[in-house]
Amino acid sequence: MTSHMSKRAIARIVTFATALLLLLFAIILVFGIRAKKAELALEYNYLKAIEDLSTSADNINTSLQKGLYSGTSNMMSSISNDLLLESAAAKASLSQLAASEQSLEGANKFLSQVGNYALSLCDKLEKGEKITDEEYKTLEQLCRYSEELKNKLWEIEQSVRGNGEELSYKTVSKLSQISEDDIKSDNGDAVRTALNLGEVEENSGEYPTLIYDGPFSDHILEKQPEMLKNKDEVTKNKAKRRAGEVSVVQENSLKLTNSEDGKMPSYVFECDVDGVKTTVSITKNGGYCSYMIRNRDVKEKNIENEEAVNYAKSYLDELGIYNMQSTYYETVGNVCTVNFAYKENNIIYYTDLIKVKVAMDNGEILGFDGRGFLTNHKTRQLANAKITEEQAKKIVSPRLTVEQVQKALIPSDGEVERLCYEVKCKTNDNQEVLVYVNCDTGKEEQILLLKKSETGTLTV
Repeated sequence: MTSHMSKRAIARIVTFATALLLLLFAIILVFGIRAKKAELALEYNYLKAIEDLSTSADNINTSLQKGLYSGTSNMMSSISNDLLLESAAAKASLSQLAASEQSLEGANKFLSQVGNYALSLCDKLEKGEKITDEEYKTLEQLCRYSEELKNKLWEIEQSVRGNGEELSYKTVSKLSQISEDDIKSDNGDAVRTALNLGEVEENSGEYPTLIYDGPFSDHILEKQPEMLKNKDEVTKNKAKRRAGEVSVVQENSLKLTNSEDGKMPSYVFECDVDGVKTTVSITKNGGYCSYMIRNRDVKEKNIENEEAVNYAKSYLDELGIYNMQSTYYETVGNVCTVNFAYKENNIIYYTDLIKVKVAMDNGEILGFDGRGFLTNHKTRQLANAKITEEQAKKIVSPRLTVEQVQKALIPSDGEVERLCYEVKCKTNDNQEVLVYVNCDTGKEEQILLLKKSETGTLTV
C-alpha cells in the first residue's frame, strides 16, 4: 500500500513539475514576445524620428538657400517662418532620439537659432536697411552647416536601412560628429555669433510644401473643374470612341469597367492586349480625357530626353490640344514624364497643367494626365501689369544675375491666382533660381531653386 501510494505521489509530483515548467516556459515566451514587440516598436520610433529629422533638415537647408536670394522683407519673413516651423519639428524629432544632450548640443543649438537669425534680417529689410555682406556670409555658413547636418542624418538613416545596422544609442550618437568645426569655412566666427541669438519659441502650423513636377504642380484638384461647367453629358459610346483616340487602341477592344464619381465624374475603360493593360478615363460632361495609363515594362533607353519631349508634344497636337509649352521633365525607370503648361499672349499659366509619359525605348505614349488642365483652364481677363520688367529685375536680390523674364500666372493659397514676372536667375556658383514678382504689387510671391540632373529637373 505504501509503495503504491509512493508511486502515485511521484507521478503527481512529476505531473505538477511538468505543468509548472510548461507554465514558466509559456510565461517566458509571452514576456519574450512582448519584449521583442517593445524593442521593435522602439526601433521603429527611432527610425521614424531620424527620417522626420532628416526631412526637416532638408527643408531647412532649402529655405536657407532661398534666404540667400531673397530681396524683399515679405519674402524673408515667409522664409524665416518656414525655418521656425521646420526647426520646431526637427527639435521635436531630435528629442525622441536616445542620445545624450551633450552629443546633440551642436544640432540643438543650430535648430534653436536659425529661424531667429532670418527674422533679424527680415526686421532690417522692413526698416529699409540692406543686408550686409557679412550677414550674407553668415547665411552662407549656416547653409553649409545645414548641409553637413542633413547629409549626416541621411547617412545614418541609410546605414540603418541599407546595412541592417541596429538602431541604438551608438547609432544615434553619430550625430555627435557634427560640430561647428564641420563648417567648410576658414572662419566660423559669423556662425558662432548667429548661434548666440537666444532661444526661439516653439511654433506650430503647416509645413512648407516641396513642389515637384515643375514649379506649380497638381494645384487644387478638389475644386469644381472649370472646363466641365455647363458641358453636356456624353453617351457611353462617344466616350468609348474618345478613349480609343487617346489610347491609340482599337475601340472594340475597350470595355467599360467602372464609373468614377466625385468632382470629375468619368467613364473608365480598360483593355488588355498582349499582357499590356491600358486604362482610360473620359469625363461624363464634355467627353474629355482626364487620364490614360498604359502599364508595360520599359527595359532599355534608345531615345534622348529631348526626343521624348518632342514625342509628347506631337501627341498633344494629335489630340487637338494646342498652346502647351513643355516646362520640366523627369526620367525614372526609362519612362520620361514631361510637364506642360498652357501659354497664351506670352503668359505661361502654371495653373493649367498636363503631364505626358513617354517610353524611352520607342517613344510610345504610356500616360496622359489632364486633370490639372481640366480643373483650372478657363478664359481669364488679366489686368495690365502695374510694374515693368525692369522694375521687377530691381526687386530681385542683387546676389542674383537675371537671365530671362516672362509673365506667369501662378497659384497661391486657396484658389487665388496671381500674375507675376517669372525672373529666371543664376547665382555665382551657377545655381538656377526662379523668382516670382507680383505684377501688381511688386511683392516677391515665391522663390524656387532648380535642381537639375541627368534624370530631369526638380524644383524646391
